[in-house]
Amino acid sequence: MFAVRFGIDPAATELPAALETGNARIDRDHRQLLALLGELRHICRDMAGLPDCTACSAAQQLLCEGRLIPLLGDLFACMLDHFAGEELLMRDTQMQFADSEHCAAHIEDHAAIAQTVQELVARLDVVHTVERIRELDALLARWVVNHIEMHDDLLVRWLAKRGIPGAAA
Repeated sequence: MFAVRFGIDPAATELPAALETGNARIDRDHRQLLALLGELRHICRDMAGLPDCTACSAAQQLLCEGRLIPLLGDLFACMLDHFAGEELLMRDTQMQFADSEHCAAHIEDHAAIAQTVQELVARLDVVHTVERIRELDALLARWVVNHIEMHDDLLVRWLAKRGIPGAAA
């Protein structure tokens, strides 16, 4: 779906023009998230081909897990910082009063993806690292597109109407 809708490689780490919101900070955060997803895809030597990690040595399994854990910390920190920034913009511009349903849905979407990522991380084990990587990659690649289209574009249009710096015209 990602490649078909935007005509790009789903393994791309650059923000496709179709997903740019026009808000410098929001687009920078999205680029950072995609860059982290790119790093995630390179943890396993054969992310697409291996059904699980049993074909790898115990040392390789530990190496992959050791690379994954700090990356997950960076990914989660990136997501939470991005969410906090967007939610602050909504509060500071009084968007929650003018469009309370959208703001609530936007914030709920942030909470839902954070919860889903936490649940996926909780299922980590050294033998299934590659499976969790694939799940996380698919989840976040799909989510970022949907979230931008459903929530971030509307937020940026709201900001632009109010003349907020960094917003698209």
